[in-house]
Amino acid sequence: MEFVVLALPLFIPMALYLTVVNVQTQVAFDAHNLARQIARAYVTSPAENLTSSRMTVVIDAFTENILKKHGISSKPEVRIICSKTPCLTPGAEVEAIVNILDDSMKPSGYLRFLNSSPTRVIAQDTQVVDAWRGTS
Repeated sequence: MEFVVLALPLFIPMALYLTVVNVQTQVAFDAHNLARQIARAYVTSPAENLTSSRMTVVIDAFTENILKKHGISSKPEVRIICSKTPCLTPGAEVEAIVNILDDSMKPSGYLRFLNSSPTRVIAQDTQVVDAWRGTS
């Protein structure tokens, strides 16, 4: 019984810390998944003028269905870098860089060792435009 009384105050902060680490890891995983999905939507676009609308659909769906469940209300910032011009040239590499501001609530106060400020998560993914793609 004495062990439980002495150990319980140590386990509660540890459990809270592990929960915060788990949430931050999940957000980082989701950011990389979003970067991969955006790059994939970009390179599979039928035409250069449709890439923006395809990316917007992916970002909006991801924000609504994934990020809001983690308490992230801000929309991710996305940047596309192409290795060739135009971007959809066969064999070109398209890199999607996603920047998410994790503004979800984090514990603070007595748990000062946990950061309560927003966390910025940056992820990137590179996809290659199909070499057999038509250039029309």
